[in-house]
Amino acid sequence: MICVGNVTVGGTGKTPHVQMLVQLLSSEGVKVAVLSRGYRRKTKGFRYVESANAACEVGDEPLQIKRRFPEVTVAVCKDRLLGVKKIVEDNSEVKVVILDDAFQHRRLKAGLSIVLTTYDNLATKDYMLPLGRLRDVVSQLPRAEMVIVTKCPQNLKPIDFNLLEKELKVRTYQRLYFTTYTYGSVMHMDGGEPVAALSAKSVIALAGIANPQPFFDLLKARYTLAQTLRFPDHHCFSARDVRLLENALQRHPDSVVVTTEKDAMRLADAAISDELKRRIYYQPIDVQFLNNGLKSFIQKTLSYVRENKRIGHLY
Repeated sequence: MICVGNVTVGGTGKTPHVQMLVQLLSSEGVKVAVLSRGYRRKTKGFRYVESANAACEVGDEPLQIKRRFPEVTVAVCKDRLLGVKKIVEDNSEVKVVILDDAFQHRRLKAGLSIVLTTYDNLATKDYMLPLGRLRDVVSQLPRAEMVIVTKCPQNLKPIDFNLLEKELKVRTYQRLYFTTYTYGSVMHMDGGEPVAALSAKSVIALAGIANPQPFFDLLKARYTLAQTLRFPDHHCFSARDVRLLENALQRHPDSVVVTTEKDAMRLADAAISDELKRRIYYQPIDVQFLNNGLKSFIQKTLSYVRENKRIGHLY
């Protein structure tokens, strides 16, 4: 089992990094499954995620992963131990279970734990809730075999990497990596091919994620930003929110809406007219390693997989 987690309350980029792991292992011919809690879903117990599900049934992040990788087994269950057992029983071909946000689940010991912390808010410089965003003590970081500093600027210098390693006090048995986001073409909310260029003169930015500012900054750098609409993380969009969006488009008739991939999962649950859908796009996010870290990360991850072929029925 591979765990991707953090010690904060969110916003470190777990879902893009889980997707990166799924892509990496799948490209090596390894059958993987993803197990998530399915935060804020309205269903209970264990449930497999299908592409046709609504976000309210399975959670926005698991649905995003399933729609990105339709061939991959994705499941949700609050009890991770029960969830892993169910996946193993039902899917003999699955060789790796990726645990999305399970670093705090002490009942379940992953063979490889990856902890994320953001460049602009390192866990070692944060404080416990409610003063800061830590939900676990920083002294738990040494439990992880890998630490990834996420959302880094692309222009970091060698001295910056050295200072970050010193600040995080990485142990000799741990590996430290640095990643940033890459942004491809936007996608229409109804699906279809990526859109190379928007025809609209300006965009309305909509985000209901833990830290939307980098997303807003990206759109501001690419387009004329007519308005920003900010909602809480994992926000369930209501009819009132839809009216708010319609009013914003009426005020800016030459604009379209650009949102995050995760928000697009939840927006699809709202009662949105076809006319409104035609004016909504989302921005996919992918992970890029810095400091020549990709080769090492691939080697370490695949080494773990190959050396642990018979832990139960899981790598």
